[in-house]
Parts: sequence; C-alpha cells; structure tokens
Amino acid sequence: MKRISIIFASALMLMATSCTDLKEEILNEQDGSTIVSDSENAQMLIAPAYAYLRDLQSRSGVWLVMESLTDEMVFPTRGTDWNNADYRTLFTHDYDSKNGYIKNTWNSFMLGITKCNIAMQYLSKLEQTDEIKGYMAEAKFVRALCMYHLMDCFGHFPFREYEELDYSKSPQILDRPKALERLIAELNDVIPVLKQKGDVPYGRVTKAAAQMLLAKVYLNYQVYTGTAPTFSDGTAKWDEVISLCDDIIGSGKYTLADDFWKLYLAKNETYSDQTESILPIPYNSSVGLGGIPWLNITLHYNQTFGSFKNMWNGCCTTPDFLSIWDVTDPRYQDSRLKSQVGFNLGILVGQQYGPDGTALKTRTGLPLIFTPEFSVQNSSEAQGARVIKYAPDPTSTYASSSENDFQYYRLADVYLMRAEAKFRKGDATAVNDINAVRSKRNVKTYSASELSLAKIMNERAYEFYWDGPSRRNDLVRFGKYCNSRYQKLETPTYKILLPIPLSALEANPELTQNPGYSEAL
Repeated sequence: MKRISIIFASALMLMATSCTDLKEEILNEQDGSTIVSDSENAQMLIAPAYAYLRDLQSRSGVWLVMESLTDEMVFPTRGTDWNNADYRTLFTHDYDSKNGYIKNTWNSFMLGITKCNIAMQYLSKLEQTDEIKGYMAEAKFVRALCMYHLMDCFGHFPFREYEELDYSKSPQILDRPKALERLIAELNDVIPVLKQKGDVPYGRVTKAAAQMLLAKVYLNYQVYTGTAPTFSDGTAKWDEVISLCDDIIGSGKYTLADDFWKLYLAKNETYSDQTESILPIPYNSSVGLGGIPWLNITLHYNQTFGSFKNMWNGCCTTPDFLSIWDVTDPRYQDSRLKSQVGFNLGILVGQQYGPDGTALKTRTGLPLIFTPEFSVQNSSEAQGARVIKYAPDPTSTYASSSENDFQYYRLADVYLMRAEAKFRKGDATAVNDINAVRSKRNVKTYSASELSLAKIMNERAYEFYWDGPSRRNDLVRFGKYCNSRYQKLETPTYKILLPIPLSALEANPELTQNPGYSEAL
C-alpha cells in the first residue's frame, strides 16, 4: 500500500522536537533555492510540519491536557506515585496560568505555527509549480490546525506571517473574531489546492482533512462567535457543516469500518487507509518513529507481557464516563488479544489476569481488581477503571509502543458532525447518519423520535474516547463543560477558556490574560 516515503519519514525522525522547547528554528541564511533541487528535497522542507503532528499525542502536553480536562481521564495521586498537582488541577478545573501542562500545550501549538512558517518561507522562494503549491497548502493546513486549537482553547494568541522576518517586532495578536475569519479564509484557499486521498501517499494531508477542519470550525461557530463567559449566544452555521460533510462522504474515498477495533490495532495503516482514516499520523519503527506508550501510562505495574515489562499505573477513566455506556456495545470492550496479553481492549474493570490466566495481585498482595471509584488526592493501586484504546502488538520487541498510526480524523466523525448539524436544524434525517455509524458497530439503531442531543453527544464519546481533543470540545459546545461531576465541583464559566501561560505573558507584554485569571498572575 502507499505509505509516506522513506526519505520523508526519515526526515520526520530527524525533525521531531519536544513540545516544551519553543525555539524559533533558523535553517541558515542561504536562499531556499540552493537547498531545494528536486521534489524529494522539497518534501524535506515540509517534514518538520508533519513531524510536529506527532506532538499532538504528547502525554505531557496536548493529548494529556485535552483528555484530563474532561470526564474521560484523570491522573489520581497513588500514594507517592503521580503526586503532581498539575495533573490533579486539570481534572478538578482548579488550573491557573502556572500549570505546566497547559504551558506545554500552548508552546506546542505555537511551535507548530513556527515550523510551518519556516517551511512556507523557504517554499515561497521556489518556482510555484503545482507540486510546490501543494506543499505550501499542506503546511498551511498544519498551521491552521494549530491556530484552530489555540483559538478554541485560549481564545487569542500571537501570530506572525511567514513573510515577517524581522523578529525584533512584536507579532500581531489574533483574537477570536480575527482568528476565526483568518481560519475560514485560509482553509477555503487550500481546499481546492490539496489533493484527494489516493493522489498523494498515505499520511499526507488531503482535501478531506482540510474540509473536516473547516467543518469543525463551523460546528463550533456558535461558540466562537458567542460572548463570554458562556459563549452560548453566537451565530450557528449548521448548513456549512452539512455541506462540507456531504462533500467528504460523497467523494466516495472513505467508508465506515466494519471492525471498529481494527482501526486501533498495531500496524493499523492498511485497514484504516482502506476505510475511515482522513488524517492519520503515522508511526514506523523502521525509521525510528516507534509510537506512544499508551499502555504504560494506564496499566498496573504487574500487567506485564512479552517485551512490555515496565507499566506505570497512572491514568484511569471516571464513573461518570462509565455510566453512559451500554456494556454490550463492542466499543466498550474487545477480547481479541486477551489470550496473548491478559487484558481486553477498551474499558478494564474488575479482576485482572495475566496472559496465562493467572489472577494478578497488587504490589501488596491484594487481588488486582480495578474499581470505577477513585480519589483524586489519594487512590490505591487498583482504583480507577483503565482504558486501552490503541492496542499493543504482543510480538513487538519494543518495551512501550506498537507503532499504531494515530487516527486524528476519521469518517465516523464526519457522519456524527452531520447528524448533529441536521438535528440542531430540526431535520429528522439526522437519525440516518447516527444509525450509519451504529449499524457498523453492531449496536441497536435509533428511531427519529428517540434521537436527542444527549444521545449524539454520547455517540461521539463511544467513538472517540481517549482520542484527544474531541471530548473537551464537545462538552463546551453542548454546555456541559462547567457541570459538576465525580470528584469535581461546578466550574466557573470563565474557565471555558484556558489561562494564557504566565511564561507567555512575561515574554510578550502585548498579550493579555483571559478574564478571571488575573488574580493568578
């Protein structure tokens, strides 16, 4: 099958950078035309932008923050393990401008913009062939993705055009209205330039990825044009959502998967590319991109198997999240790897076993029984139901990863966005879209009279739990982000926007803190 070229993937390995190290990269002062002599070298100019996408799965930045702010994930303190207030305050919504993980998230998005600007600066010096225009559009998409998340999470942010080379001058500050206008215009510019799936190698940005990002902008348009602190009184753009989703579905390039869990298995690129994957983020151990320690951060210390000998017993999910499930839903649990690794995929509750069927114990000799309840401040080893979304490869020689390609955007999301937009418009055919997904998952479909916003929101959780930014975004849009929940009191509405990190404010006097956080400076 088509996969990112070895040269391109090797460049990704060389260009990968930590999200916590926000430094502007200066390639050198020579003209870009002396660096780029053929298409393979042109690919290497955009490799840093693609390498950046891996940072969206950071367990110390973007992924951690987007999940920990919701009812899907928490890192409770377990005795002296995981004793970090920054973990706890994300979940309890007691965060402020000094939270290190929020700082890492801000830095990550800003770094992504910088990487894309550098690529665009050099690409702009070349003869603007269709190929170079395509690379420019891909870099613009990744930059737009970073801008979108900054707008969504923080409201306003500093921004510099790629042509601006005088770094002694302060960047402009894009507030939500300006960022929103800019995003829509830029995505509309790149959509006609980007190619369809099949016309570029697997792992590259396509037209559908840009359409999907634009659909997400419009899906949340009512929030982004609303007034603080609740942002619930803005203008809706449901027709635009429907139109973009129609185009993606109608392209015929994607199909809903018959097997949900095959999308998340190790070496999942072939199946996901043949079915739902719209924006995959590839991992390939042959070029040093081994993957993410999805198992290590959640499994108990004693749940070892094969080469996986070092588990960290960290994060878990919550009773609130468990309460929305029908446990017969195949997305809740899957046992296909249990005989090899000892645990099921999906939600892990109850007595845990080793690969040989032996009932496991805690480090103190008690039965290893995962319970839904936990204490944010002081949990035992076994408290909290665990989650395995990205499956391990039992035969892997790696100790912490299985090179699963990350499914950042996929087709089920398109169907559910269209279903939500139609339902909010009062269109009874919304049920057809949600049932298209549910029938593929082998769960009971709904009648039009049964469908509700709550069911649509839950369906999104069933599909995309532990996948990254979806849940926080959904909770805000559905007006649930500030509600009290297990181990969390009601959240002040000003915290819908995250605080601008103190370090960013200190570095740029023209940047202002979001309302409500001033007392934390």
